[in-house]
Amino acid sequence: MNRCILGLDKALSIFGKALVGVLACGVIISVILRYVFSIAFVSSEELLTMVFVATTFFGAALGLRENEHIAVNSFTDKMPEKAKRVCSILAQVFIIIVSVFMIYFSIRMIQKVGKVPSPATRIPRGFYYGLMPVSFVITIFYAIVNILKLYVPIAEPVKGYKEDFELGLEGEA
Repeated sequence: MNRCILGLDKALSIFGKALVGVLACGVIISVILRYVFSIAFVSSEELLTMVFVATTFFGAALGLRENEHIAVNSFTDKMPEKAKRVCSILAQVFIIIVSVFMIYFSIRMIQKVGKVPSPATRIPRGFYYGLMPVSFVITIFYAIVNILKLYVPIAEPVKGYKEDFELGLEGEA
């Protein structure tokens, strides 16, 4: 089970980094084309917006796994261990409930407007909107992992995966 969880962590991290790289390069190229050459591509702006949305949804799921979300711990830090565990479980259950609602309503939205093509790229909006239920399924998985982690040993996430993007500069510091 740990191998599956860590594999998903790594895949999601690499996917997110690739999306951020595409977003950064796309924005830089778009700005140069617009302000230096007075050329604007509406379709690239639309695609960059969707890449940004994807980084947000998938990054939020990974943030839940890596415990990098916003939390106010001033109350729970003063609680006994059993009460902390109950609060943690309740928070994860709340995340699961919200995610289930988001999956349900995003699928309904896709059914209603998913076949409508986007204005610039003519890609059906359902392709873009499909990011939502997929990311919330991953969020539910990670919330369940967070609950299980309270009772069974589950490997901690490896944050960053720097080694995937290093240029072979080990030992040169």
